[in-house]
Parts: sequence; C-alpha cells; structure tokens
Amino acid sequence: MRRRLLIVVTLAAVIGLATAFLVYQTIIQRVAVYGQPVEQIVVAQVNVPVGEAITPQHVRLSSWPNQAVPGGALRSLAEAEGQVARSSIVAGEPLLKSKLIDAASAARGGLLPMLVPEGLRGVTIKVDEAVQETGFILPHSRVDLIASMRSEGSQIDHVGKVILQNVPVLAAGQTVEMRDNSPVKVTTVTLALTPEQVERLALAQTETRGKVILATRNLRDDRIVATAGVTKARLLGSEQPKKATSLQAQVSDGAERSAPKGETHTVSVVRAGQASEQTFVRDAGGLWAPVNTR
Repeated sequence: MRRRLLIVVTLAAVIGLATAFLVYQTIIQRVAVYGQPVEQIVVAQVNVPVGEAITPQHVRLSSWPNQAVPGGALRSLAEAEGQVARSSIVAGEPLLKSKLIDAASAARGGLLPMLVPEGLRGVTIKVDEAVQETGFILPHSRVDLIASMRSEGSQIDHVGKVILQNVPVLAAGQTVEMRDNSPVKVTTVTLALTPEQVERLALAQTETRGKVILATRNLRDDRIVATAGVTKARLLGSEQPKKATSLQAQVSDGAERSAPKGETHTVSVVRAGQASEQTFVRDAGGLWAPVNTR
C-alpha cells in the first residue's frame, strides 16, 4: 500500500515539474518577443474626417514598440489638441504631423489650399441641389463633366458633350447667397483641375450660364472615352445622312438626269441583240454608280 502511494506521489511530482518547466519556457519566449522597449504615441480613438479639429475625445495614448513607431508620430495629447485633420484618419491610426495642420495656419490660409495637389488648381462650381441631397459626390470621388451648348455656327441647335473626364473632387458642401434679398442655399463642388481643364470649364460655364452636369465614376475606372457629342437630331434618330452617300441619290422621281459634276464614264451595253449606253459616275467613296441609260 505504501509502495503504491509512493509511486503515485512520485509520478505526480514528475508531472508537476514537467508542467512547470513548459510554463516557464513559454513565459521566457513571450518575454523575448514582447519585452521590447515601447513608446507612448498618440492614436485616433474615433474616425476623424477631413477638416475637423482634434479634441481630447478624438485621441488617446497607445504603447508601440520603438522599432514600429512611424516617423512624425505625436508623443503627447497636448501636442495633438487643436490640430486640424488635413486628411481622413481612422480609429487606431497613429496621428502623424504630415496629416495635420495647426489651427492658426488653417484659419489664416484655409484648409482647401492644403488639399490641392501640386500642379493642379482648385475650382469651385455650383451644381444641382440633387448632388448634395443624394450624397453620391463626396471628397475623393471621381466625376465627368457634361455641358450642353450651341454648336459652332448655329444659333438653334445644341450639342451635349463630355468636356472633362475622371476629375477628382476635393470638397462638396453648401454655401448661402442672397437672391431677391433672401438667403438661398447653394450646393457647390470643388474640383482639382489642370490649368488647361480650368480653361475648358470656364468656357463651358460661360456658354451654359453655369449649368454643368456631374456624372460619378467608379473609383477603379480611369479610362478616358472619346465621344462625338450628341445633337437633338441625333438624339431623336431623325438626323438625315449626308448627300451622295447613296448610289442612287442622283436620280429623283424616276426622271433621267445628266451626269453630275465629277468623273464620269460611259460604256456600251448589248442586251438581246440591242445596244445601249450606260453612264457611271464616281461617288465620294470611290465607287461607280449608274446615272442614266439611253
């Protein structure tokens, strides 16, 4: 009985020692991995949109390994407070100096100039109120601009044409202007354009009295599509083909006509023992068309 008890106690002691050794090794390994020096940096506690001022409710301190701290990271909450986000910041993301602008600079020069990419120009235009109501056009959206204006040399016919494509949106919002001594909300969109695109838009705005349509693009679609524009006749399908496109366009009402101006050729044709002459004229496409028979 005593021997059996001694064996049980011995086995229990061995198992306990083995378990303790394994736990010890696991702790040592974790300390080796996570026991690196850490540093306190400022991270976003909530999502911060563009242009919003940082308050204590937006941020918190978080411990990051020294080797993983990104350049330009803020180290104190006081350093972050009062800064303005110049780009969107998501919760848990470190606050970097490159993504912030101090409030004094933002108030003095405005936030928009900081958002305009180098080489481009920020242009604000008025758009239909439906753009703001639907909420489909937001900062970082890509849009095409369509204008409808009178065609060159015509005082009646209008042409609808895509004038700019794949244009980035910097901002979208509303302003208030006075109309008939009453304040009216006006929906505006700010676009990032090249100088040449600014000129095209200025002409279109003048010709259309500011009425330009915006079409939203898929963010992955950056193709530039060549379009010919559309007139009212082409839209309704009533536009007639150009003259002389048909081989028989030279003959009307069944009456014989002389050969039109251009290269002609007459041949003799014998049918059932009777000779006749057939005149052909070369059309605009280089093909020969019969004109008259005698």
